[in-house]
Amino acid sequence: MKTLFTEKHIVGTGIRTNNATPKAIGQLWENVMASGLQGDIFAIYHNYESDFTGDYDLYIGTEVNGASEEGVIIPTGEYVVIVVDTSQENGVFLAWTEIWQSDIARAYKTDFEYYAQDGTVKIYLSVKE
Repeated sequence: MKTLFTEKHIVGTGIRTNNATPKAIGQLWENVMASGLQGDIFAIYHNYESDFTGDYDLYIGTEVNGASEEGVIIPTGEYVVIVVDTSQENGVFLAWTEIWQSDIARAYKTDFEYYAQDGTVKIYLSVKE
């Protein structure tokens, strides 16, 4: 399912990583959760070296109103949306595994996970036009 997403400015913290370093990604999540982040949470994947096998920037934070010197902007655009089955503890990982094995024409520009306060999780993928 494609949807139009309107730009959001996210402030938080991030690292340069890849999918072969799950420990570093887990540590980033631990640090973010320990910081007491409030509101909806966005985990943004951007500045891809190549595709899901290469390095990328992972930035986790929450939306801020207004401009800020810090943070990452999720650009306006059309995204393919994957709804995560949150009844499974590793639902996000399972969703990504399916995405990596799919034929979705990903653009590898800006992808993100959206963790809503109501407990739902969606993955937004930038796709080729």
